[in-house]
Amino acid sequence: MADSKLSQRVPHLATSVSLAWLVPGLGHWWIGEKHRGVIFFIVITATFWTGVAVGGVRSTVTPRDNGLWIAAQICAGPQALGVLAYSNTLATNADLSQQYKAPWPAADIGVVYAGVAGLLNLLVILDALSRTERAQASRPRRGGVQRGGR
Repeated sequence: MADSKLSQRVPHLATSVSLAWLVPGLGHWWIGEKHRGVIFFIVITATFWTGVAVGGVRSTVTPRDNGLWIAAQICAGPQALGVLAYSNTLATNADLSQQYKAPWPAADIGVVYAGVAGLLNLLVILDALSRTERAQASRPRRGGVQRGGR
């Protein structure tokens, strides 16, 4: 009976993928894997914000200075977009821009932490997609006929 509730709650792949990007771990929470979702949320969010804390807002999430790392960081979800917007706000004010810029080793470490958090979330999104597809494949079809069975 619990399996039938799970299969009824997993109608769309796009929903689980979107939720997984919006909040790390939320896609797993939505498909019923609450413990896994909480662990993913804690690990990815802590890694991302540790990178921002070490590297500074202005140094960590900036497309001009960090090249392709920004693509990895954006995979961490809207939190990365929020930091990017705040970083751009700081960049327009020359006094604040230098105040929030980290020195060399800390800036690079922060960029890598935030990028790794985004790449981890990309793996979590793919895992949520895979688990949703499996749940859909095991759902009984109308008329009692199941696809892929032997």
